[in-house]
Amino acid sequence: MGLGDIRYEDIIAATDEFRRLGRDDFLQTYGFGRAMSYELVLDGLRYDSKAIVGVAHGYATDDFLRPKDFSGGAATVARCLRELGFVVENGEATTLSRTGLLERLRTLKVSRGPGSPAPSRHQPLTLLWAIAREADERPRMTPWPRFRDEVGPLLVEFGLSNAKATPEYPFWHLRGSGLWEVHGIPAESAKKMPMMSILDAHHPRAGFTEEAAALLGDPVARLDAIATICETYLEDVDLQALFERIGMDGYTTAGSLLNLAEDEGSGAGPAPRRDTTRSVIVRDVSLARKVKELEDDRCQICGTALRYLDRPYSQAAHIRGLGKPHHGPDELQNLLCLCANCHVLFDGLEIYVDADGLVRGARNTREPRPLRRAPAHPLNEAHIGYHRDLCRINARKPATG
Repeated sequence: MGLGDIRYEDIIAATDEFRRLGRDDFLQTYGFGRAMSYELVLDGLRYDSKAIVGVAHGYATDDFLRPKDFSGGAATVARCLRELGFVVENGEATTLSRTGLLERLRTLKVSRGPGSPAPSRHQPLTLLWAIAREADERPRMTPWPRFRDEVGPLLVEFGLSNAKATPEYPFWHLRGSGLWEVHGIPAESAKKMPMMSILDAHHPRAGFTEEAAALLGDPVARLDAIATICETYLEDVDLQALFERIGMDGYTTAGSLLNLAEDEGSGAGPAPRRDTTRSVIVRDVSLARKVKELEDDRCQICGTALRYLDRPYSQAAHIRGLGKPHHGPDELQNLLCLCANCHVLFDGLEIYVDADGLVRGARNTREPRPLRRAPAHPLNEAHIGYHRDLCRINARKPATG
């Protein structure tokens, strides 16, 4: 049974009831046991995550889920809560935390070439390639032939100019990060880095550990990991080109900006047509109307109140984009009311909202000004922070056009 109907306010309602009844009565009322691992952490209090989600589903749909109705864990309950902007922690002492993940990414044992102080990019580029696979929900482990054929050219294109492309090195040595594992190497050949002939003969598989992959399945943790890798190791890399190369171009915008590049045409006669099939996200139009009503159809960034055909015109903009790779929720707390110009700048990561509520230019090209907020229009600070991190990553990409 899907959890997609649950919204931010439904989780809040469930936690309010949890506190009102007390933990034991709440769990007994709805038939849940205590959480074995994943807990929702909110305002310093901890909640049994599966029970909260089951009850929140009832607030959203009038269908209160029982434990047998859905599975818990990282891929379901924890992911649902994290995508709504909540903090979920795993109580198992041996489990890798998000903080631990980022610390291991910052402290990779990367080599340096002769006469060059710059760290090798082999491991960071490989990790970004693997994160792109995770974001695309592809298999966690990759066979050596595919790894070699995909990562090898990537190292040539984006590695240091004086470095050799040796995909076998990150394939094997990333194990030292504690985030990576290799399966399929004979025991007698695994005492040191296997020779290429061993890799080619046995086709071993490599990829993130299950713990690391589970953390990276959370879009917020995944963005933190991407930012950590880029800022620590890839300062001089054209990130826009790199992201497009590995299928992470979704991280170069906050939403679904239209591709403004024109298709090639015949140059004469009527414009060509082509048949397409698309799968699109169905947005709640009532939420768009609500945010425009609350903000009186006035842009929250520049204050403009447009009129079109003698009627107010504004746009509802998601702070954290819907769908892959951001997986933002379609809820009021994730919406701004913007004019068309500010919507393009916001989705294009040219402007962001800082921690003090000021709208700033990502390239320091404009004076900061406060984001207008109607008293009845709540905003989720986690979504604003997510958009801000996207802007930070992309601020160094070269200008085009």
